Amino acid sequence: MFDFAKGPIKFIRGGKYPFCHSVLIDARDRAIIDASSDGDKLHQFKDQRIIDYLITSHAHEDHLVFNYLFPETRFCVHPFDAPQFENVDSLIDSYGDMVQEDREKWRAFLENDCHYRPRRANLLLQDGMMMDFGEVRMEVIHTPGHTRGHCAFYFIDQRILFTADLDLTKAGPYYGDRTSDIDETIRSLERLKTFEAETYLTAHGKGILEGDPEYIDRYLEVIFLREEKLIHLLSKGAKTLDQAAQEGIVYGNKSPIGPWDLTLSERAMILKHLSRLISINRVEQEGDLYVLRN
Repeated sequence: MFDFAKGPIKFIRGGKYPFCHSVLIDARDRAIIDASSDGDKLHQFKDQRIIDYLITSHAHEDHLVFNYLFPETRFCVHPFDAPQFENVDSLIDSYGDMVQEDREKWRAFLENDCHYRPRRANLLLQDGMMMDFGEVRMEVIHTPGHTRGHCAFYFIDQRILFTADLDLTKAGPYYGDRTSDIDETIRSLERLKTFEAETYLTAHGKGILEGDPEYIDRYLEVIFLREEKLIHLLSKGAKTLDQAAQEGIVYGNKSPIGPWDLTLSERAMILKHLSRLISINRVEQEGDLYVLRN
């Protein structure tokens, strides 16, 4: 049933989007983090004994798919992301600007495919919060950047770090939401390196990694490689945002995934890189053009 287990900490891999991997805590108190992996296995876990806590690392559609299976369970999320669970329009708004037709596509996808149900948090997670499940002590780590309320989780006695959507994949970090932030992503990843872990568990990709900070360094490097490619592009001449986004620096020429138009995410992430380069005086904006400073 489990793809990884260390004492009371279990791990279930999810499939392709819109699913993710789940972490299960099977101790005196029981919990599921990111119930979006395998509905049948999560249901089996629920049938064994009551689930005390349903924890969602952040407000994205691929981390809430099976939350609806646990309507009576105490729901936990960071306060910055809590509003997105209370109202589907709040979640759609968090993705960024889009035309009404696209909003309707997202609404249908969230409600029908991802089983979105409005839900108010019973427990608001805070940075440094210690949660005692009996045989398991877990520290909540607020790691903004991916979303404003994104959290990772450190299992102290088992020396396991669940990095959630700071997922250490070769594709690199995502920071395309309205409140996503590159510098916060960098700071969050640097902070994760300070936790001594034997195992990293992630929400996507392979999911189970040795607790080696080099994995985080490689993931961080993707951010700077993207930036270097953007600087190289601008060195050939000034570009508009649309022209820069058409280069496919982040996603190449990948096709849309369901209602998720990667060209819009590409544009949003390139804009965040341009804004960051302006803030550190590497780029300046002249009307619609972005110009590399000498």
